[in-house]
Amino acid sequence: MTLTQHVRNGWYLGAWSDDVGRTLTQRWITDVPVCFYRLPDQTVTAVEDRCPHRKYPLSLGHLDDEGTLQCDYHGYRFDGRGVCVGVAEQADRPKAALRRFPLVEREGAIWIWPGDPELADESLLPDTSWLTDPSWTHVHGVVPLKARHMLLLENLLDLTHETFLHPTSIGNAAVAATPIDVTVDGDRVGFSRRMIGIEAPPFYEKSCGLTSPVDRWQDGDFYPPGIFVLNIRVAATGTEEPDGFHMKVLYGMTPGRGNETHDFYALGRDYLIDDQELTRFQHEQQLAVMQEDVDALEAQEIMYATDPGGTAESSIRSDLAALRGRRAVAKMLAREQRAQQDARTPHSRPSV
Repeated sequence: MTLTQHVRNGWYLGAWSDDVGRTLTQRWITDVPVCFYRLPDQTVTAVEDRCPHRKYPLSLGHLDDEGTLQCDYHGYRFDGRGVCVGVAEQADRPKAALRRFPLVEREGAIWIWPGDPELADESLLPDTSWLTDPSWTHVHGVVPLKARHMLLLENLLDLTHETFLHPTSIGNAAVAATPIDVTVDGDRVGFSRRMIGIEAPPFYEKSCGLTSPVDRWQDGDFYPPGIFVLNIRVAATGTEEPDGFHMKVLYGMTPGRGNETHDFYALGRDYLIDDQELTRFQHEQQLAVMQEDVDALEAQEIMYATDPGGTAESSIRSDLAALRGRRAVAKMLAREQRAQQDARTPHSRPSV
C-alpha cells in the first residue's frame, strides 16, 4: 500500500461543534493548517492558519468582539470574510485575503471541504440526524492517531480484526468466521454481516442485558474519502431485526499532518437513553477499543513507513470491502490530480 497522499475534494469531520468557540483553534487537515473560530453571530468559520504576510500562525493571534482576527506577529487584521482590513504600521490596507474553507455545521458536527470550493456538495454527507434525534443518545470525541488515514480506513472496513484485537469486548470467533456482502455505489462502499445464534461478546452482553445465543448484524458504509458509519443491531436469537437493540458508530477519519490522522468518533444507541451508567460504560469501552486499534495501527504504520519498496501484500476474502475502499480513494485522488493537471495545461488555440 503506497497511498499516502490525501484527497482534498471531499468532506472531512473537522471538529465537533462543542470544540469550537471564540477561542482560536488550530487543526491540521490534509496537511493544511486550519484555524477554526466562531464569529459574533456564532457561525463557525475556518481559514488557512497562515498569515499571508509571513506565514505566522493566525491561531496564535487574537479575535476581537467584532470578529476581527489579528495576526500577533505584525498586526495584520482580517474581517469575518477573511479579507485584510488593515495593518498596524500603515494607513493604507494591504491587498491580502485568507483562504476560507467550505463548512457545514450539522447535528453537532463541523464538516470541512479542504479542496476546490466550487465542488463542495453538501448532499455527499451521510445522514447523521441520529446525533440530535431525541430518541437517541450518544457520546463523541476525537482520538489522535499517529498512522496514515488509509490504515484506519481498512481497519474499519474489515471488522474481522475484532476477533483478534478485541476479544474481551466486541469480538469473538463468529466475526471472523462470518463472510460479508459488499456493495459499491459510485464511490461509496458498503458491507453487511449477519451473525445468527452466536455467543454474545462481553460488550453487547452487558450493554443489552442479553445472554447467548444472540443474533448480531453489522452494516457499514464508507463515504469516501473519510467518513464511515456502522449500524449495529443485537437481539435474542430469533428476534426480528427491527426489534433488536440498535447502535450506530460514526467515524470521521480525517488526515492531519503527514501520516497522522484525527480519529473522530460518535457512539449512539436508541434504548435506555437516560441510563447514565450505561452511557459511561459504553464510552469507556469505546475508548478502550479505539486504543487497541491505535496501538495496532501505529505499529502497522512503522512497518509500512520502513518498507518504502512496497513488499507485496497477501489478501483474503474478508479484505474485499477494504480493497474496494482503497480503490475508491485512489480513484478520487486520480480525478483530483487530473483536474489539477488540466488546469495547469494551456488550452490549444482553436483553428480558424
